[in-house]
Amino acid sequence: MKVVGFVGSPRKKGNTTTIVNEVLRGAGEAGAETKIFDLNALSIRGCQACYHCQKPDGKCIQKDDMTQLYDEVFTADAVVMGTPVFMLQVTGQTKIFIDRLFALLYLKDGQPGNFRNKIKAKKTVTVYSQGQPDAGAFASSFDLHEGVLAFLGFKVQERIVAGGMRAEDAARGNREILEKAYAAGVGLLK
Repeated sequence: MKVVGFVGSPRKKGNTTTIVNEVLRGAGEAGAETKIFDLNALSIRGCQACYHCQKPDGKCIQKDDMTQLYDEVFTADAVVMGTPVFMLQVTGQTKIFIDRLFALLYLKDGQPGNFRNKIKAKKTVTVYSQGQPDAGAFASSFDLHEGVLAFLGFKVQERIVAGGMRAEDAARGNREILEKAYAAGVGLLK
């Protein structure tokens, strides 16, 4: 089994990365092969709305770092998507990645709005870290994000929200969040 993590944080060793790594550690210790990608360090352009990808065999026409990420998504049995909360929602890095995942859909019979998924029910864990202590403060934003993921063919098994992450390394000392993340990683193999 293969589990791939994607982190949409500008901080290389921040809270989101710490939590995603803990999910991957749980999956790894349960027997999965794991990988992690720092979206901020990659060159990923925004979707150009050309619709080239909207064919059953279509691929995104852009040649950037997203090309390898499509392969990772397709070959993974499960994915972990982590983002800090910026301006009440996912980061720009995460949003660009999600927009480019539009290529995971195709138009059935070329009919507008008649989308089909190229992937089906790919197990997913979402991770959100935020300075706001109330873990439920941005739930509607997370619901929207996970609704888009579901539309793309991902099946969110678990949502991890780490509130009160004001310090860059706050997650390292939060045993409750780390235990929940580890358990979520193990759970991806069940």
